[in-house]
Formats: sequence, structure tokens, C-alpha cells
Amino acid sequence: MIKNKITEIKPTVLYFDEITENCLDVIDSKKKEYGSSVCKYRPSSITDRILTKLSRIRSIQEKGNAKVNESIEETLLHTINYVLFRIWRLEEKKNVREINLIKINKIVKEIKDILEKKNHDYGESWRKMRVSSIIDEALVKTYRIIEMEKMIKKDSKKAQKLNPKILDSLFDITNYLVFALIHIKEGKDAMQ
Repeated sequence: MIKNKITEIKPTVLYFDEITENCLDVIDSKKKEYGSSVCKYRPSSITDRILTKLSRIRSIQEKGNAKVNESIEETLLHTINYVLFRIWRLEEKKNVREINLIKINKIVKEIKDILEKKNHDYGESWRKMRVSSIIDEALVKTYRIIEMEKMIKKDSKKAQKLNPKILDSLFDITNYLVFALIHIKEGKDAMQ
């Protein structure tokens, strides 16, 4: 599922393309295998899946080992896919029954555009971060999304103000998870 670690360092956008292509391939193969069952999730349930996947990585990092046969790289890839589904569901104004790979592909392009702009402004400062810090950043953003979802549930009028903030956080989470995968591909320890 995840390609072997590579020793040459490539531009971030090339890694992004490889990783997201892998994600889209997984979505396509899972769709063929399971249909569009992921559409049965409520948007908040997808957020909870993101939280549990990130919590698993953090738990493994803290305990120093895993007992389930799924690598951190695979968990990161699956988490990115859940984030892509959450963004797609946020952008859809109606209930969905079928995974729309064309729209998800469009979302990936939007995320890449944000990555390029932020990497320009921040000078790829993420390269100085540890994988564990990247996971913490993604977890914090996920907890913020959960709080915003609670506010919207209490008062649906807040959706107009909060949905763009949720979207921004989801875009950031995707890019952080891509950065974590790049670190691992370049040989950094996923446990640190």
C-alpha cells in the first residue's frame, strides 16, 4: 500500500502528488471493494474517525510500539482519506450516496495550492518539526473542529461563520499529514 522509503529528497510538491495519488488510488480501490459505504457516516462521525486515527499514532509514539498490524504510514494515509471525505462532505449541500472522485480530486488540487502558498511564506519550516509535533498539531486542529461542530449543532446559524474555519483546519490537517509522511519517506523516525 505505502511505497518504500526513498533516500533522495524531492521538492515537497512532488511528494504531495505521490502521496495524494496513493490516497486517491486507495479511495478508488475501497470504493470498488466496499461501494460508497463511507457516505453513511455523518460528517461529525468522519471527524471522529480522524481523531481516532491520529490518537492511534500518538499512542504508538508514546508507547513505543504497535500491536495492530498497520504501520504509522498506513494510518497517516487512511487519515488523509478521512480528511478528504470530511472536506467533501462539508462542501456538499445535500446528503451524498456515492463517492465523487472528481470532486475529491478537485479538493486535492485546492489543498496543494494552499501547501505551495504556505510553504513559500513559511520557508518549509515544517521540515524542522518532529513527526510527533506534526501529529500533535493535527490533533489540536481536530479537537478545534469538534468544538466548532458542537457549536453548530447547538446553533445552526453559526455554520456560515464556522464552516470556513473548519475547512481551513481540514486543509491544514491534510498538509501536516503529508509532511509527516514525507519525513518518514526521507528516513525520519516516525516515533519521534
